[in-house]
Amino acid sequence: MNLSIQDIQYFLAVARDGQLSAAADEQGVTQSALTKAMQRVEREFGLQLFERSVRGVRLTSAGLRVAEQMRRLQAEYADTVLLADEMRARQAGLLRLGVTDTTGGNRMAAVLGPMLAMRPGLRIKLRVDRSDALVAQVQDGTLDLALVPAYEGLPLAAERTKVDNDPLLPLVRVGHPLTQLARVSLKDVARYGWMLGPEHSSAFRAVAAVFARQGLGPPHVVVEVTFSSEMNLSVLAATDLVTLLPRSLMPLAAQDRFVQLPVAALRIPRAVVLLSRPGSAWSPLMETLRGLLLERTMARH
Repeated sequence: MNLSIQDIQYFLAVARDGQLSAAADEQGVTQSALTKAMQRVEREFGLQLFERSVRGVRLTSAGLRVAEQMRRLQAEYADTVLLADEMRARQAGLLRLGVTDTTGGNRMAAVLGPMLAMRPGLRIKLRVDRSDALVAQVQDGTLDLALVPAYEGLPLAAERTKVDNDPLLPLVRVGHPLTQLARVSLKDVARYGWMLGPEHSSAFRAVAAVFARQGLGPPHVVVEVTFSSEMNLSVLAATDLVTLLPRSLMPLAAQDRFVQLPVAALRIPRAVVLLSRPGSAWSPLMETLRGLLLERTMARH
């Protein structure tokens, strides 16, 4: 096969994004470069691997099978590069990590400082993204590890190491009409708008499932957010919206400004897990990071 690892990377980027423009932005190249890479791959296999339309591109049935093999090739290549880095630099090397949490209490941030002090030659590549995007990057070998939330009943296509529990808790501002009720029901909560993730997000689906069990429609999202943040809390403090906040971020929600709703059904169970590619070898650096995360959790509890 005459394909380069870059052709494989470009091919998978287009397959993942379905849009040349989005894939080009992600890879930092022109759309023309991606088009040429796609054409080289199709010539190499002698098959039509993409269907093109005004909406973008998508894999044909042959393309789906080729993409599956290419993901394995890319992941194996990434493992080989990582191994070479480890052998050259011993305990220096490179760690490619993904996180969803950008707050000051981020578990990954808490252990990277000590780890860098232990390994002065270590380099870190840190990617902040949605959970589903990070899972895909762990699968294809773009990332070594990712620290993400995991919800009950919603599987993640990667190997997991549980780091901690971090349930989502329902939150409103002080003085919210719901806080004036002697007893708050789901039907009461359903009358109000939400600050929540998009419909495909795990948090949205979890709340929608809780409502559905009571015969209620899905939550009405007024402010769609991707991550929990202090900015979200500022908006919440000025509105009658309802939101979910991870227990780990509750210290940001001052008690004179916010109230946790006493609705047990909206306490959404959630774990924090460290994801790795199934079947991949753990480097010493990866093992050290995992150990530091677990030690920090044990010390906190």
